[in-house]
Amino acid sequence: MPALAYSRHAAMALSLVAASCSNLSNDPAANEPRRVFEFSYEATIPVPSGCERLEAWVPVASTDPGVQSVDLLRWKASAGTATITRDEVYGNRMIHVVTERPQEPLTISWRAKILRSTDVGQGRGPVHARYVQSTAFVPLEGRAKQMAIDLGITDAALTTEQRARRIYDDVLAGMAYDKNHDGWGMGSFEHATKVCKGNCTDFHSRFLGVGRAAGIPVRFTMGIPLGTAKTGSVNGYHCWAHYRDDGTWHPVDISEADKVFATDPKKADWFFGHLDPDRVSISFGRDVQLEPPAKSGPRNFFVYPYAEADGREIPMDKSAWTFRWEELD
Repeated sequence: MPALAYSRHAAMALSLVAASCSNLSNDPAANEPRRVFEFSYEATIPVPSGCERLEAWVPVASTDPGVQSVDLLRWKASAGTATITRDEVYGNRMIHVVTERPQEPLTISWRAKILRSTDVGQGRGPVHARYVQSTAFVPLEGRAKQMAIDLGITDAALTTEQRARRIYDDVLAGMAYDKNHDGWGMGSFEHATKVCKGNCTDFHSRFLGVGRAAGIPVRFTMGIPLGTAKTGSVNGYHCWAHYRDDGTWHPVDISEADKVFATDPKKADWFFGHLDPDRVSISFGRDVQLEPPAKSGPRNFFVYPYAEADGREIPMDKSAWTFRWEELD
């Protein structure tokens, strides 16, 4: 299986840092904080009784030009046939594993060295048609289009930045970070505009819906929060969004802004157009088609492992995966 021996990791660290810094040296964020760390993703897939064929997909971080550089060092599966594939729309990488008549849980893991730059709007990733279209949970007709009209962002006299800022301010003023209710976390535009509370997925689905309804390309990113510690582990996700302007992607993190608005309004304002480097991008987009396709169809978003036993989804919770990182000096 394609892999690099872990004994070579230390020797590769300096070359990764040098190459990544060189790739980002001409970006606006060159003088902003950045981090280089080793990141690992490990998932253990349970096997239902009587399973004849187990199929699993695990997302793998990719380079996001101008913002994140990824050097995949090692990947493996404890059994079966494993390959790295990409979805055709967004280019998201994933490890796909097939195991016939599995007898024990399947472990899938990958390890990479990652350079993450502070994002001040220098991202050069591609623009896809999907970034201006509806998704299963974010329809652009009806309420999204009317909100764009009500916010005045269909006015051609406004710059893209001004239009995006109006949406940002509306989401920040109109939603609360609150997971103590049913329906949060699905990234439903209806939920985000009627219940008006939820997590990062819900906040950025509202931004995505109104922005796209106004004709602004908006990209949705699923990632892993690192915090500022030099080492650590976590089993949760964080997400954010970008809008396209002047040939680059400009970031927003409205749920993080909401958390600090009462105590640090300047920091809340900073999250329009800035992202800290204390995170890893894992995948882009909504309605992500796995490769090869899963029997269940596209995923609403893709950050956790997904698996099927004989074509039926295998239920998993956060105990099935762990994400770890270690800062490289």
